[in-house]
Amino acid sequence: MPEATALLALWNGVAPEHEAEYNRWHAEEHVPERLTVPGMLWARRYAASWPQSGPRYLTLYGLRDARVLQEDAYQRLLREPTPWSARMRPHLCDLSRWVCALQSPRGAPVGEGLRVQTAQAPLPPAPGALQAERLPDAAPLPWLQGGQAHAVPGTWLLAAGLPERPTGAEPGAMLYAALPVGAG
Repeated sequence: MPEATALLALWNGVAPEHEAEYNRWHAEEHVPERLTVPGMLWARRYAASWPQSGPRYLTLYGLRDARVLQEDAYQRLLREPTPWSARMRPHLCDLSRWVCALQSPRGAPVGEGLRVQTAQAPLPPAPGALQAERLPDAAPLPWLQGGQAHAVPGTWLLAAGLPERPTGAEPGAMLYAALPVGAG
């Protein structure tokens, strides 16, 4: 499988009364549907493993290149959501979308957890970590409504897979536990 040269990082929250449905929809329909797009190479889902500021969920998508998000296959999914997707969109909150160039081609992060840092300047590289620079001209999601957005600060992202689920807080980093993709 080719390695990704771009990364789509999506942070979000969801209204608490829709959290169970969100997790079913996201794992069973939304992420698998995105993986049908040519050039979308892999996806990983995460939930904050420790109370932290910012959005609870993070999804990473490895892309052949950033142009994948401008091509018709992906744009059609944005324009023509499934009934379940259309029902879930209004319940999403704290949404931040980063389209990034990876500093070197990479596969998906490996492990039961993920450590993420964002910064205004490049972070020191870590072995096995994804290092990405946010592209400034990426288009926002066309369906996003006022009050749904949340800015995750920074221009650079460093994401490293962790062998185990994190069990504590770490200053300066967001820690996430891996979630399943697919049915059941």
